[in-house]
Amino acid sequence: MSEQETRTEEELEGQEAGDSGQNQRQEDPIGDLSELEKIKKELEAEKAKAAKELKEGEEEDEDLREVDYLQKLITLSVQFDHHVGVYLMAGYIDCGLKYNHLLAESYLKHLGSIQGFLRLLEKVDGVTRETVTKDCIIRLRNVIQEIHKNLVKPVYKEVSLMKKKPNMENLDNFKREWNERLNDLQEACDFEYQILDVKRFLVE
Repeated sequence: MSEQETRTEEELEGQEAGDSGQNQRQEDPIGDLSELEKIKKELEAEKAKAAKELKEGEEEDEDLREVDYLQKLITLSVQFDHHVGVYLMAGYIDCGLKYNHLLAESYLKHLGSIQGFLRLLEKVDGVTRETVTKDCIIRLRNVIQEIHKNLVKPVYKEVSLMKKKPNMENLDNFKREWNERLNDLQEACDFEYQILDVKRFLVE
């Protein structure tokens, strides 16, 4: 084989090798596109999964907020019960005034009923819970209004007319706790039922 033929064969082989490499390079973009398409599909699947988990998480957060809200209302009704049955009664006694036990008991019974309804709501979901919760808030607010009108205002009015001030420790405790709980109740009303105002029952 002549040197020229050998060179020609080498050139042909080199050209074929170049063509093969070029073809391979031309195929690579297609492979890259396939890989990108695969990654895109995986990302879309992950995005859909994340969106679903986020939605489920929001529903769980909503449920947790409802549970926390119910617990807060239950706690408030228990605390008001305690303030009236302990601090206010002791305040009447300190001032030498007659405490109307029958009237107070009727209010405390109402507060107990509200507590009972709220505790039942912990096991109920949906529209029933929302409706009954709002009803309980209105009832709680109305009981507080009656207690303020018929038990709280009278004792402070009598004390203001006394020339010699009695022991005010229990009444001061009552005033502090009562006002704090009313602010808590106002926040609860604003959260669920924004037109209810309880701040006017604060003790000055």
